[in-house]
Amino acid sequence: MKKNERNSILRILRDQHGSGVILGIGVAAVLLSLIFAVLEDSQLQSTAQQVRNAVQAAVTETCEEQYADVYDGVREGYSGGYRSTGESWSESLSPADLYARLDTGLGTKADGNTRVKYAGKEINYRLSGLSAQITNAPFAPDGKSTGQLTCTAEINLEVPWMFHWNGVPPMHTHLTVKAGYTPKF
Repeated sequence: MKKNERNSILRILRDQHGSGVILGIGVAAVLLSLIFAVLEDSQLQSTAQQVRNAVQAAVTETCEEQYADVYDGVREGYSGGYRSTGESWSESLSPADLYARLDTGLGTKADGNTRVKYAGKEINYRLSGLSAQITNAPFAPDGKSTGQLTCTAEINLEVPWMFHWNGVPPMHTHLTVKAGYTPKF
């Protein structure tokens, strides 16, 4: 190799002309990653909020559905689901099908033991493990209880990643919702 050829190769290697393009590509890649992360987070948060609101509405409707059998203890400041059986009172609560209410409110469909919401052909989110408990107000309050008919529901939510990151499991969260019913009049 001649000395002129070697000098011209060294001059090309030392030349910093165009190095900003590589830096620009790196900065753009980092910014795109941040934008995708923010979009993922906002999608996950809005889905969880939507499901929580729908479960809250279903639980509230369940508590309100009990109104026909609610003993009106307005003067005492409490109420519960009781029915008079002649000389005594007995607890009277009817369980509700919360999954049916969620199917109506969210547009989910049964898929085995879970409920699934589809966005086109892809799964938007999956609900499972719904448990609900209706707690009646005590007939004669002891001062320690809340004095109202309450319904508590728990459900598991699974949301896959919007951009389908390979190898990353979907987000799982456990939602707990509580609602109470006290008649106004």
